[in-house]
Amino acid sequence: MGLFSRRTQQERQQEAMQMADDIAQGRGLMGKMTQAFMGRDFTEAMQSATTSMHQAEYVAQLRATGVPTREATVLGMQDTGQTINDNPNIVLTLDVEGQQVAVATLVSRLEIPRVGEKVLVLREPQNGHLLYAGLAPRT
Repeated sequence: MGLFSRRTQQERQQEAMQMADDIAQGRGLMGKMTQAFMGRDFTEAMQSATTSMHQAEYVAQLRATGVPTREATVLGMQDTGQTINDNPNIVLTLDVEGQQVAVATLVSRLEIPRVGEKVLVLREPQNGHLLYAGLAPRT
């Protein structure tokens, strides 16, 4: 890649995500310096943020491949105080088929679920973890 080469926005986003992952994991000079100067709490928060971003991408991929979703009712929610691109990372307490489950997820600030609303969830095929998949369609 030259100095003035043109890259697509997707390529630039992928590169930025890789840099954020490297810093959060403490890889490279920037990662080591971040750990040294910002401390363990900051790097753990950064690792949590990058995990949330990857989870949102993963859920979109699963939905695109046809993994079935089911409805759940929001019983409660808690703000973690962390945002990514102004989108909050929250912990949802959900009623899934009569069972209460807590799910930590990144949600769009335009589609924040409220208590009593229906949301979509799906089970991760590999390990069965429950993942938030967005608001359920309103009828």
